[in-house]
Amino acid sequence: MEAVVTKLIAWVGLLVLALAAIGCTPWSEPGPSPSPASGGRVASATITSTGTSLDPGVSSWRVFTSMAGRYRLRYPPEWKAKESAGSGGPVLSLLPPKGSGITVLVTFTTPPEAEPSNLPNTQCRPILADGLKGSRCLDTVSMVVSTILQGRERWYVVTTSLRRPAVPAGAYDRVLASFRLT
Repeated sequence: MEAVVTKLIAWVGLLVLALAAIGCTPWSEPGPSPSPASGGRVASATITSTGTSLDPGVSSWRVFTSMAGRYRLRYPPEWKAKESAGSGGPVLSLLPPKGSGITVLVTFTTPPEAEPSNLPNTQCRPILADGLKGSRCLDTVSMVVSTILQGRERWYVVTTSLRRPAVPAGAYDRVLASFRLT
């Protein structure tokens, strides 16, 4: 099972890196830091909006609705959204003018465990986004963040690279906070 998890993280990392320009800016993921005593795990987190069906903090952002993926989210107005058919389901690429993009992969098969264990250089924590349970993992070598959310009959994998953060700051968290099933 760990080999499958490693392959999924590597595939998602390659997908994100293909969309992002390579940069050298060090940047750490916001949020609690893992302690050595916790085995590299951090406390769970909840990604929430502040009340309406789409995060009002990003009300000027565009709304993207995936009919095939059965979700919607908001993204910055200067970004481009492109959805294509992937081998496992639809794939959305959110492309900023500068920095790393965000990818949303929808799969109809259960991905490997939502919270992988014993993976080297990977820090994971449970997460809740719009009522969807999932896991948020940071590969500390490639600096790729992957959030896996369990939907009704599908899974959503949201990724970005932290090597060159996109503008505006915190775009990944804000896109994730706006994520809603349709």
